[in-house]
Amino acid sequence: MKGVIVEAVGSPYRVVEDLKIPDPSDDQILVKSIAAAINPADTFMQSTGLLVTAWPIVLGCDASGIVTKVGSAASSHFKVGDRVCGCTRLGVPGYSTFQEYFCMDAKLALPTPKALSFQQGATIGVGTYTACLGLLSGLKLEIPQSFPSSTEKDEWVVILGGAGSVGQYSLQIASALGYKVVATCSQKTATLVKSLGADAVIDYSKSEEDQLQELKDITSGNFSGVWDSVARSEQLARKALKNVSTGQRKFFATTDDWTPMEEDEDHETSRVKLGLIGRQGDDIKEAPMINEEIASYIPFLTRLLEAGKLQPNEFKVVSKGFEGVAEAVEVQQKGSSAGSKVVVELDDQ
Repeated sequence: MKGVIVEAVGSPYRVVEDLKIPDPSDDQILVKSIAAAINPADTFMQSTGLLVTAWPIVLGCDASGIVTKVGSAASSHFKVGDRVCGCTRLGVPGYSTFQEYFCMDAKLALPTPKALSFQQGATIGVGTYTACLGLLSGLKLEIPQSFPSSTEKDEWVVILGGAGSVGQYSLQIASALGYKVVATCSQKTATLVKSLGADAVIDYSKSEEDQLQELKDITSGNFSGVWDSVARSEQLARKALKNVSTGQRKFFATTDDWTPMEEDEDHETSRVKLGLIGRQGDDIKEAPMINEEIASYIPFLTRLLEAGKLQPNEFKVVSKGFEGVAEAVEVQQKGSSAGSKVVVELDDQ
């Protein structure tokens, strides 16, 4: 089959046509790749080699396609012909989206709602899974039994980086759960952030002192958790919890899982490790728990998507075909997609 490989750390993307079609195990599905969103994790793996389990490697983790084969134990989740999206295993041969066919773990995949295109589906996986790990696992937000008929809560959730892909999904999820949301963003993206569920915004270009004062004025300290969705605001988050929050139980969650951090007795720290999705083995002790958590989110995310309470990221198709993957990655790296997700169409559907 056709695909795009990276030979070694730092090597360029190269189109090949002799890749072996992977065979799904009993609890997996084989998916024909239709569209893929470019994710910063792709560049991270290509440039550092981290998370990559074998070379050469095909990259791509934001998936959208059609089920073509179903393992015996996966038939309760999907059937041949179903449209599916989500996040695949990162850095593991046979699971990456920049190839014609790839495997997905059935219980970690999302059925693509009929109302969404393949391109829209490609923007959903990494962003929504990461948002859930931060909000539900990290900040301990609860999904009410009556959901989606949830009641409004007299409590704020603080989201740092509301305009990013993860931030946008986080805004919608927290809002759908009934929480009041305050988010940091630029003046340029404030309107977008408010349209996605933020009740208040704080300009992140202001000084740390000014941001903390605004947070106090807006919330009166009535929040127990801060979610750093962009991995750039650890100190602001910790100061907010220590000096502003009046919550009895306090939580800090971040997408930064690589920078050395000291634990703080004042609050519980959670570091999102989406790179472990689907991983197995005794040497990866955290993987089973993370995979169980993600699997438990799938019904919740499906209900949100089908109810129209979770809108896909805006996207920009910058290229088509496997020959266009390198161009799409370059556009994403340069940040020249005007705030939209960069999508490459791999098959004409």
